[in-house]
Amino acid sequence: MKNMIWKNIACLLSLFLLTSGCVQSVPDGFPEVVPLTVWVTDGEKPLNEVFVVLEMVPSVDGVSIAVQTDATGKAVMQTSIGNFSKAGVPIGKAVMTLIKVPAAEDWKTPEEQSKMTMEESMAYSNEKAARSAKLPLIIPKELTNAKTSPLTKEISAGQPFEWKIDIAEFRK
Repeated sequence: MKNMIWKNIACLLSLFLLTSGCVQSVPDGFPEVVPLTVWVTDGEKPLNEVFVVLEMVPSVDGVSIAVQTDATGKAVMQTSIGNFSKAGVPIGKAVMTLIKVPAAEDWKTPEEQSKMTMEESMAYSNEKAARSAKLPLIIPKELTNAKTSPLTKEISAGQPFEWKIDIAEFRK
């Protein structure tokens, strides 16, 4: 009997959650979007953990379009306003920037790092940042700024499309 009561409560709770606004509605002003998949490579090598950022021209208030590439160099673009996100990008002219900050390798194990004092941890972080700053840029500088990026595309309604970027083509 108690089991049946709990099952009924669980069913009612599930029904309540499904109908009570747990599903976000599209916010006012959210633009129409079309699917866009971006592939980032360096020659034949896919680049992972590259932040792919699109800026619309003219800009769309409150809209952010940014994702990170996976291990295959693939990024499925998402458009966000506040806490609401939807796969795809707005229709219109877009400028793409790519961001990947070089990071120095850790020379201490995670266990060693966990035993550091606050001062030792800060000194280690500062040293790692200094070593990272000396590393060559992964992404050519012109691709990291919307004002200098040659990566532009007119996004139109219709079929989903892909944008393939080989950063090797932009090295001087």
